[in-house]
Amino acid sequence: MTKKENWLRLLNNNEPQWISDPWEAFKGNMMGNIFVLDPISAAVKGVQVSGEFIDQWGVTWKLVDGHKFPNPYVTDENKAIKNIKSWKDELILPALDGHDWSSAIDFANSVDRNEYLVGSMIVAGLFERTHYLMGFNDALVNYMLEQDHMYDLVGTLADWKIEHLRQVIENLNPDVIVFHDDWGNKDNLFMPPDTWRQIIKPHQARIVDFVKSHDITYIHHSDSICEPIVDDMVEMGIDGWQGVIPQNNIPAIQQKLNGKMALIGGIDAQIIDMPVADEQVIRAEVRRCIDAYCPQGYFIPCIPNFIPIYPDVNTIYIDELRKYGKDFFVNHRHP
Repeated sequence: MTKKENWLRLLNNNEPQWISDPWEAFKGNMMGNIFVLDPISAAVKGVQVSGEFIDQWGVTWKLVDGHKFPNPYVTDENKAIKNIKSWKDELILPALDGHDWSSAIDFANSVDRNEYLVGSMIVAGLFERTHYLMGFNDALVNYMLEQDHMYDLVGTLADWKIEHLRQVIENLNPDVIVFHDDWGNKDNLFMPPDTWRQIIKPHQARIVDFVKSHDITYIHHSDSICEPIVDDMVEMGIDGWQGVIPQNNIPAIQQKLNGKMALIGGIDAQIIDMPVADEQVIRAEVRRCIDAYCPQGYFIPCIPNFIPIYPDVNTIYIDELRKYGKDFFVNHRHP
């Protein structure tokens, strides 16, 4: 059985043979060689440099000394959208045409599709993009008090994302789309579920429908609490939720879903992903995750933020997944 087939069997609970690196079935050229980097994503994010830079959306980013990645640095003075009521005049939509796809196409074409999956990740989803544009506090207030304006803004952002996805699909023919949009933190959703349903869900559903209409597996990344909206995620047609943190009641979610959507995550990054790798803690957490969630099926053990930040942690984490997961299904499959 190939790594590709085993991964798809894990996702669909169809008699997989082993548990290993959750991304071993993917061939890419970004983020730990998981996903294929498309030129639109590369262009609109901007270049990682020291200090501050402004991306094509007009959002200011700042790379702080000692941090691995830059983050949005939004102030009252530099907000891309300063007044939600005039967002149509303030929003800058980056160009979607005129990009050179040749390198990404060559890489995607080089992958043996019989052995491996090609995945594309779409970052800065609908909620994330809104708080990049106006700041986190303004975004949360506007989701509550200016819902008509936010609905229209999110709809415009979804239209842009769909055109981005159209070009990704036409040029790269991916097997899997991973759409990145964190909808909460480790305690709760960022907004009441009904507000999310009124503003985010209708436009997110259009994105999911577009991807699924091309017979592509749709995975949604949100390494947060999403337990209150898992039924909505199923209703939209999401195939898998990647980023399931153990602060969610994962067994209860598994029982509720009964295989309607796969879960990818379960490992507590807060206790294993440290500058100094604690081998005993890492191996114990990997085993706990597998024992607790894999017997129910439709589950792929994974650190919720895709891959550990620290290389030494990643080495131990992957080693334990391979060792403990190699014969897990042989030992736990009923005769």
